[in-house]
Amino acid sequence: EKSHASIQFLLNDIKSTYPHAGGGGISEIKQTQTNVFVVSITQEERIDQLTYERSIDDRCKVSLVKKEESTINFGR
Repeated sequence: EKSHASIQFLLNDIKSTYPHAGGGGISEIKQTQTNVFVVSITQEERIDQLTYERSIDDRCKVSLVKKEESTINFGR
C-alpha cells in the first residue's frame, strides 16, 4: 500500500509539474533508498531524472521532503 501511494504521488507530481511534452515517457521509477525515488524520463538525446525524497505516514499520506532535477545528455 505504501509503495502504491508513493508511486501515485510521483506520477501526480510529474503530471502537474513536468514541462516537457513528447519524448519517450517514463522509462524507470526506482527506489534507491528507503525514502528516495528516482524517476527517469527519456527525451530526445537526453534522460531527465527527477529525484524525490518523501515521507509517508502510517495512513499512507505522502509528503515531499525534497525534489531535485538532473539531466543525462547523449550528444551525437
